Amino acid sequence: MQITGLEIHQVDASPRGNWIFVQLHTDAGLSGLGEASQSGNDGLVVAALQQLGEKLQGADPTQVEVLWEQMARGGGIFSGDAGRIGATALSAVDQALWDLAGKALDVPCWMLMGGKRRDRVRVYANLNRGTRDRSPQGFADAARRAVDAGFSAVKSTPFDEVHWRRMDRPGIAADAGIGVERLEKTRAAIGDEIELLVDCHQRFDLALAFAVAEQVKPLDLYWFEEPVPRDNIDALRQLRLHAGHTIAGGEAQVGREGFWDYIAAGAVDVLMPDVKHAGGITECRRIAALAEAAQMPIAPHSPAGPVSTMAGVHLAATVANFTVLEFAFGEVDWRGGLIRPAEEIVDGYITVPDAPGLGIELDAAVLAAHRLG
Repeated sequence: MQITGLEIHQVDASPRGNWIFVQLHTDAGLSGLGEASQSGNDGLVVAALQQLGEKLQGADPTQVEVLWEQMARGGGIFSGDAGRIGATALSAVDQALWDLAGKALDVPCWMLMGGKRRDRVRVYANLNRGTRDRSPQGFADAARRAVDAGFSAVKSTPFDEVHWRRMDRPGIAADAGIGVERLEKTRAAIGDEIELLVDCHQRFDLALAFAVAEQVKPLDLYWFEEPVPRDNIDALRQLRLHAGHTIAGGEAQVGREGFWDYIAAGAVDVLMPDVKHAGGITECRRIAALAEAAQMPIAPHSPAGPVSTMAGVHLAATVANFTVLEFAFGEVDWRGGLIRPAEEIVDGYITVPDAPGLGIELDAAVLAAHRLG
């Protein structure tokens, strides 16, 4: 079996960004799915995908890790200016290769990775893209919708008005207070039994991060994600040691090298590799192994489309130190139908599929209805 081409599908997901899916086709009539959404530049990632598609012509798609090394090391994808763009393109192709390898051997991806440790994968609802009313009550209502849909954990991104680069203007403390109010309303709406995660989107300096961390202690947060810029490893470590919250981060890092400093320094309690950016399933498994050696759990970052979510499900099924997987809740109401079988979440979990490969295909009719161009 040989790869004959790479096809790109751009989907109009929402005003917050598009989804990009790839299909690797073969001369055996099989095709593999991957996702390259949210690279930061759709045009450049499409160009990078096209280049990788040309290089893979004639290759055996079942040689997944061999091809990964050829793409990553031969092209310097994890260094220089390529950075996130190149890593996102490689990650999508890697997902598609695993899908193809599983289909070729008629087994699910998790079986190729050594077997599944869990039959279903817990997911939390990322509310950011689905929260259109940004008032405190709007945040609370969005969280309540997720709970009513069966989620037992929700993530809020409440600090819209704050940024550490604008600390000179008056009212920064009041702006932070608005975020705290949003969280208080959310906790009141969902009750004490639902886990509340908070993503600060790197908006604080260290002093303000400590101050806000103290204010939100009564809310019993599951974690306090990226309160300071993600490259400030020392500040993250100080917060982890002294703020009284579980600190999560690492969503934008790429490759093992990008995560090593986090792991070695103990910068976070929970590491968040993204199967779309960190290097695909292949590299995320290696990152998880490094983190496991440091007794550090992983919670894969994944606020995009259903293909990367399912790639994350197979990853999560196979690694020992998995905790919870991100799910983009409420962005578009047709999301579940974009794949077949339709995406389904029951009691806050996704069942690990037993079908070959990733276990999903794009639904042609839904794809056509929302395709760009």
